[in-house]
Amino acid sequence: MGLVVLIAISVSLDTLGIGMAYAMSGIRIPWSTKLVIAVLNGVLTMAAVFLGEQLGTLIPDFWFRMTGSIILIFLGSRTLWNALGENRTADYDKDSSHILEPWEGLVLGFTLALDSVSAGLGIAGCGSAAYLFPLLTAFAGAGFLTIGEKLLCNLRRLNGVGGSILIILGLFRLFYT
Repeated sequence: MGLVVLIAISVSLDTLGIGMAYAMSGIRIPWSTKLVIAVLNGVLTMAAVFLGEQLGTLIPDFWFRMTGSIILIFLGSRTLWNALGENRTADYDKDSSHILEPWEGLVLGFTLALDSVSAGLGIAGCGSAAYLFPLLTAFAGAGFLTIGEKLLCNLRRLNGVGGSILIILGLFRLFYT
């Protein structure tokens, strides 16, 4: 269970940076848009966990665990690389209204869900706790977007912490489960 919570927080940390970037740019993200982003993230992640569980019935346990671990390590490495490199926030406010409308949030939601979906495939073999993961990522994403709006500093490097945690969890799962 603790593993699932840590992974949910790790893959959701980028939404904190998104919330801060949009707040600094003067773009407001209303609750309706946050809800669209959270629901989309939860639904896509649940589909990934379900798909991963189905694949787990076809693939021998050793290979399934190894594949999940590699996905977590790759995802963590990519997150760490992005945090250390130049990280630009895409502008999803297409109508330049300085309010991210729900239809604009759909694209942002898909983008933010990619990490959660990848991690959902990676943790699918963790049993019933894996089905809590989509709910945790949805709530964490909406929460971090809200917190990010309140912070007026650049904590982009915090994503590096999330990436490091994913790498460590992937290695742990590879060698100790």
